Amino acid sequence: MYEGQEELRKIFFVIPALAGGGAERVILYIMRHIDRSKFRPHLILFERNGEFLTDIPSDISVKALMDNQSRYVSKYFVFISLAKLLKKERPDVVVSFMWYTNLVTVLARFLSKVKCSIIVSERTSMIPYENWFIKLLRNFTIRFLYPKATEIIVNSKSMGLILSKISTISANKIAIIHNPTDIRKINHMSVEDVNHPWYQENIPIIIAVGRLSLEKGFSYLIRAFRIIAAEGISCRLVILGEGAEKERLRKLVVELDIDDKVAFLGFQKNPYKYVANSTLFVLSSLYEGFPNVLLEALALGVPSVATRCPTGPEEIISDGVNGLLVPPADEKSLAEAIKRLLTDEALRKRLGEAGKKRAEDFRVEKIIKEYEAVIEGVCAE
Repeated sequence: MYEGQEELRKIFFVIPALAGGGAERVILYIMRHIDRSKFRPHLILFERNGEFLTDIPSDISVKALMDNQSRYVSKYFVFISLAKLLKKERPDVVVSFMWYTNLVTVLARFLSKVKCSIIVSERTSMIPYENWFIKLLRNFTIRFLYPKATEIIVNSKSMGLILSKISTISANKIAIIHNPTDIRKINHMSVEDVNHPWYQENIPIIIAVGRLSLEKGFSYLIRAFRIIAAEGISCRLVILGEGAEKERLRKLVVELDIDDKVAFLGFQKNPYKYVANSTLFVLSSLYEGFPNVLLEALALGVPSVATRCPTGPEEIISDGVNGLLVPPADEKSLAEAIKRLLTDEALRKRLGEAGKKRAEDFRVEKIIKEYEAVIEGVCAE
């Protein structure tokens, strides 16, 4: 090292895998954009799988903790593998994403006795839809282990308030960093052709994107779409994503006799071309963290409807200004908002333009600087 040259900070970013979710997308944004003149990022996975594996930048070192081990044993004792890695590599900072990863990371640091800073990142609402044991374990993690971390990052103001209420975490240890959006990349990918026949027709398309799971509220969106279709309004519904609820949602579409107007197109590596060519975007979630898909729809200038679910949408959209907000789990209100946009071209144009302007506040270049500031802060400590 030359005299006066600062040593690069070794940063471990930890996440279970690279499935096609919001937290995974955010960690990849950080991997791509973090300042290489200050930081040496490493990606630590529990398992080497997921749709986004091929998106890891080529200069990133990747370690999978469960490689060549019994999956059953590793799943519950992965913190031991992480502790061994911390002891061997001695990173300056470990940044973990998602509550179970946070649990593993805090335990691993304790076990390893390595004096590195720990930043835990809470990504989704505290509202539980899991079983009682998962709820108990998560609450234990938040109440007793999060305070052991050097810093806690949350992606919405309301989540920060919830954390401070249900734990002993000091407010000055909570940093609010909203999710980033790579507007340049999104716009570049959005110009690709869409080969689905519906996009060649002159019929409005409503689009939704997300994991097909209960908390995304897709059943309410489908029922709202049925209300609109029953009124004779010509339109189509396209849903992108995979998940455990897929077959149940398909059956619901058949039961409501709208299967010729609804398409499930699965996980798409490039959802932006579908969103950009749709008439409007809908987020029907019952709870969220800070929905990336809503930010991306706004960035593409697509008028959007979202639920006032905890947490995130109300910090992104101002109702009637840059989008429409409706109560969660309310198909009638959702149908009214969708119908309002479908039948008012001037409103769609105004909300689309205002939404595009709002998305600028979440540009990846701006948000990554906020992550860098927090990391530099804990390094200074």
